[in-house]
Amino acid sequence: MKRGQARRILLCGAAAACLLAGHAAARSDLVNIPAGSLKAALDAFIRQTGAQLIYNVDDVAELATPGLRGVPADRALSQLLAGTGMSASRDRSGAVIISRATGAAAAGEILPPETVVVTGSRILGAQERSTPVTSLPTEQLLATTPGGIPEALDKMPIFMGGSTPNNATTGANGRGNNAPGYFLNLRDLGAIRTLILEDGHRVPGTFYDTTVDIDMLPQMLVSRVEVVAGGASAVYGSDAVAGVVNFVLDRAFTGFKAVASGGISGQADARALRLGVAGGEDILPGGHLIWSVEYHNRAALPDAAARPLGNLGTSIVGSGTAANPYTLVRGIRQSNTAPGGLVVSGPGKGLQFLSDGSLAPFDQGMPTATANFAIGGDGGIEHNEYLLPAFSTGQVFAHYNQVVTPSITAYVQARYSLARSYEAGQIFTNVNGSGISTNGASAQYPITIYSGNAFLTPAAQAFLFPAGGPTSFQMNRMDNDLMSRLALDQHTGALAVSAGLQGQGPASLNWDVNFTHGETRTQLITRNNVDTARFYAALDAVRDPATSKIVCNVDLTAPGAFPGCVPLNLFGQSAAVVNGSNASQAALDYVGVTTSWTAHNDMDDFSANLTGDVLDLPAGPVKFAAGSEYRFARLQVDTSTPGNTFNPQYLRLAPPGTFAPTAASPDGSFPPADLAHFKEVLSGAAGSETVAEANLELDVPLVKDLPLARLISADGAMRYTDYHVGGMDPAGSGFVKTGFASSTWKLGLAWQVTDDLSLRATRSRDIRAPTLWDLFQGPNTTTSGVSDALTGVSGSANTQAIGNPNLSPEVAHNTTAGLIYEPGWLAGARVKLDYFHIDIIDEIAGVSGASNIVQSLCLASPGGSSPYCALIQRPVSYNDTSALNFPTLYYSQPQNFQHQWTEGYDFEASYQADVSDWAGQGAMLGLRLLWTHTSFLKTRGLPGWVVTNVAGSANAPGDALPADKVALIASFVRGSLSVDLLERYYGPLHPSPNSNLIFARSVANLPEWFQTDINIAVALGGSQSSGSIFLNVSNLLDAQPGVFQVPSYTGSPGMNYPVVPYEDIIGRYFTLGVRYRM
Repeated sequence: MKRGQARRILLCGAAAACLLAGHAAARSDLVNIPAGSLKAALDAFIRQTGAQLIYNVDDVAELATPGLRGVPADRALSQLLAGTGMSASRDRSGAVIISRATGAAAAGEILPPETVVVTGSRILGAQERSTPVTSLPTEQLLATTPGGIPEALDKMPIFMGGSTPNNATTGANGRGNNAPGYFLNLRDLGAIRTLILEDGHRVPGTFYDTTVDIDMLPQMLVSRVEVVAGGASAVYGSDAVAGVVNFVLDRAFTGFKAVASGGISGQADARALRLGVAGGEDILPGGHLIWSVEYHNRAALPDAAARPLGNLGTSIVGSGTAANPYTLVRGIRQSNTAPGGLVVSGPGKGLQFLSDGSLAPFDQGMPTATANFAIGGDGGIEHNEYLLPAFSTGQVFAHYNQVVTPSITAYVQARYSLARSYEAGQIFTNVNGSGISTNGASAQYPITIYSGNAFLTPAAQAFLFPAGGPTSFQMNRMDNDLMSRLALDQHTGALAVSAGLQGQGPASLNWDVNFTHGETRTQLITRNNVDTARFYAALDAVRDPATSKIVCNVDLTAPGAFPGCVPLNLFGQSAAVVNGSNASQAALDYVGVTTSWTAHNDMDDFSANLTGDVLDLPAGPVKFAAGSEYRFARLQVDTSTPGNTFNPQYLRLAPPGTFAPTAASPDGSFPPADLAHFKEVLSGAAGSETVAEANLELDVPLVKDLPLARLISADGAMRYTDYHVGGMDPAGSGFVKTGFASSTWKLGLAWQVTDDLSLRATRSRDIRAPTLWDLFQGPNTTTSGVSDALTGVSGSANTQAIGNPNLSPEVAHNTTAGLIYEPGWLAGARVKLDYFHIDIIDEIAGVSGASNIVQSLCLASPGGSSPYCALIQRPVSYNDTSALNFPTLYYSQPQNFQHQWTEGYDFEASYQADVSDWAGQGAMLGLRLLWTHTSFLKTRGLPGWVVTNVAGSANAPGDALPADKVALIASFVRGSLSVDLLERYYGPLHPSPNSNLIFARSVANLPEWFQTDINIAVALGGSQSSGSIFLNVSNLLDAQPGVFQVPSYTGSPGMNYPVVPYEDIIGRYFTLGVRYRM
């Protein structure tokens, strides 16, 4: 044994003796130790049991343990060390030696060892040195959040902007195409830039963009979650730009455990159920099996009116200038529409249809600075919308480990998960054009009603079509009766199978090989999606001259063109029920069809790694890790609507001359902004890639056991990656091939100044490679309102998003610097502070022709030669200013053009102590504070774009980033009782990241948000090791969210709930459950 190691062991032994003498009175039959640092936990074990433990400070200082609650002393130590990579053995004197499992153990009874690799390095035995790692024990996460590990992680300050089933976010074009489940987002840089691992191996993506729903991982068997808050591409590969989240499984678990809980809100809704069982046992000589089965669900909140902000109709109006500042208003209605139909031409202009089909005056409300948005009145608004979707997840998991020889272990693992989300509601708006004879500008699904429509009352027919008057009129309508029927039913099934070998070679060498196969199938089924052609065929209702029955006009003019057509009555809405319709059920069923898309992701990943010592230096051995990886991935997206183009043939759509005539429809074609279905359907895609990687990592001790330099070490890593990609060109030119290569690296320095203080720093180059969806997404068309700067016309236009096979990897440079302080004068205390700076260049983001900047760049180019001109399709020329030149189509395509950079710091402080002196025998107190401060998160786009800073503001309804986010976790354990409290803080928000915009006083900053969650558990049989009954109250004080709307939101009134994602929209929530273990 080296002299420095012996000295530390002797010092630890002396400290243990002092602790034993000072706390002999606190001994108890049951051990209670909060989750946290293993060093502090071992000290607490000594104080509570009087046992003599000897350990090396360097071995345990950076390790974490899930803690203990009410565990008998004879079983406590083995549970305390489970999953840490440390083993315990008893020497001849009776003292217990705590040592690394990979080293030689003293003779005697040995607890089963487990090799551990701290996330951030593949080197066996490496500690948290240069790279910041936050360890979150499962017990600590679930103590305050019984809803599961994903929900608990989403509450941690370092995560922000991720997608969860608890977010009520809706885009301007409504719901749909959102990934169901929990998708973590480190530092609000995007879930796509956060790499998810399971026991150090890449988890196959569960969505078409390769992001991972962590709710599909086996939560019952996760021992801890480790978060690397910094670039790790050199160690783990692409996507680790913001960092890595590693779920570490308890592969050595033995026994049986179960959980059952039910939840309900204080308003008796949003009911939830969670069930789970897990087991572990030795079944063959040298073999060990662990398994789990889990299921949980939560009911929907189907009516936003059940919450205070549900039907406020909030909106930001104005243009953000000094002359017309942005103003927050409530009670907004879309004043150019009415739920029952608003006549906008002819003798009845300005009248609306009531529920009985009669005509009545229309109250336009009080105008605002934004066209067609008014306060109050009879205008349209989406109401009684779904606030939260219903969701459920079920999974089965098994892992079998077999010792083949004394130095080789084989394993096989399988997991299957199924997730579902369901919600309903959508905006359908029929808006006619301005009357200008153009190509359909400012029109969206316009309605033209012709004289003789069979559903008009005789009085309405006579008034609207007087003798010698017009033969048709135009009607605007917000189709609440149709939109409330639209349902989005999304399913994701994920299968992952892996197998591998692990072994020890000569000397210090260790090796492993692993193969993982993953398959994911995601399907979105949209029911009652209005078929545009059927809608217009059914809307044009007349009486059959031969039978006097109400029929579709097209059945008389083009028999057989629309078989089964059922006439549709859209005059007024039924007053019998909310969002009721005057149309027959048969007509609603005829126009509402089922559309769908299905995405298949496949991945085969083979990796091999070798670790060990290269040579011995005076300060210790030089450790290395080398590896290679080969990965094949495939994406196939199939859609029910390959071409989303509406065909107006045979339909009577508009008065002659209103729209440009075509051969198929000589009386007028339809605005190009109209799609085959009211709700867009995801397009197809097909592509595959092969990725070959090689990596090397070194850990070099430089100086040891000097004054103010107990240990200084340097570490580095490098990785070379080669991509070969092929797929169907989204532009339609057939199969294309492409490829790119990239190198990443990392340098780190760790300086153990004293036993109490250590410093660290890293610098790395990281990448995110474009996904197959980025490269090969087929044309996906959506409709939105635009204001064309060239022609001065405002209206609706299509935007067609397509992939870009010419993308290259994003490149990021990460810098971290920090310290760890564990004061010897305060046992159980630990403080960490880490600075971070991330700079991403060539970031992949969409460039749309609808952008005013893009239009300006096009117009400024000689003869329209700019490549940005190709993103705008006009009928005349790139620079003709007439109304006829309103764009017929915009293109949106991902490009490597964006620059994003962020800076801030992470602070963590923890303390755990035996408080028996004042709280009773065996009482333990644990405190942990996590604080993330984001100084800025800036984004620069195309030339001429304003640099935005989203830190302390919001960029969209679902994208808010408080500058400060804090979580305080407090736990108290005494005997069979435990109390855990989580207090969260989020700083105030400004409504826009653009500092150039002007806001009126009505648009105040969103104030700080505080939320308190509490959990009370009582042990079964007096021992927490056997399980507990618990009651959890989330949002204990029933804090109510503030109203927050952003100028960038352009959707119709009532479409989104005006609350940022982290503020609780459910309210006080109760969960009662039981955990059992044997």
